[in-house]
Amino acid sequence: MLNAIPIIGWLISFIIATLLAIPFWFIWTYLDIGMLFSFLPEGLQSPGFWATVGAFMCFSILRAVMLPVRSSSKDDD
Repeated sequence: MLNAIPIIGWLISFIIATLLAIPFWFIWTYLDIGMLFSFLPEGLQSPGFWATVGAFMCFSILRAVMLPVRSSSKDDD
């Protein structure tokens, strides 16, 4: 069903990425975990929220490309 209308899947993916980015961004930025990684550029030590959401979206796309999900149906026998 979700393959027929990809926009629904895109919205669900965006919502999940946003919900996962909220605690990560808060811990990384406001609790200064990013400052422990002084070898990173300053932009990565305290990224903006939407940059974090974008990174989570990119990770989701890369995961789908690198580890494709195979559907298991009984018709393949």
